[in-house]
Amino acid sequence: MRRQAILLIIFCSALVASSYAQTGEEWFEIGSTHFDNSSFLEAISAWEKAAEEDPSLSANAWYNIGLAYAGMEQYEQAVQSWDKTIAIAPDSPIAYDNKGTALALLGRNDEALAAYDMAIKLDPDQTKFKSDKEMLVKGLNNTKTPLSTAGVIGAVLIAGALLVYRRRI
Repeated sequence: MRRQAILLIIFCSALVASSYAQTGEEWFEIGSTHFDNSSFLEAISAWEKAAEEDPSLSANAWYNIGLAYAGMEQYEQAVQSWDKTIAIAPDSPIAYDNKGTALALLGRNDEALAAYDMAIKLDPDQTKFKSDKEMLVKGLNNTKTPLSTAGVIGAVLIAGALLVYRRRI
């Protein structure tokens, strides 16, 4: 009960803050608060406003929008968001890696492998990118869509939490 009350206070604070937000940074932080509370649609809306208000936040905003769509298992929209991230910040290996994971979940394995290859090319020392690709390659022999939805969502969100660039590419 206490936890629910705290979450309600945080949610209400975010709603009140969103009515007063004016800068891209403020919208970005509101989006992050919504995301942390699994309010993905509200997070997406706030990050879109952040990108509109401050174009320097666009790559980060679209990256996070991709995470929100992945959290809702809307992988096509996640891919489109990470494509926007890549168009703005073509040297973002984590955007390619997450795109590869979403593509694999959609059964678009050749595209997924290409995205993983690009992530590895951009950051060859990051073992996560290599292991994501290896998991897909090994799974191709077992099933049509080798990655489980729950496992991949967990991997994408954990990767986001573990990498310093979770919200800032």
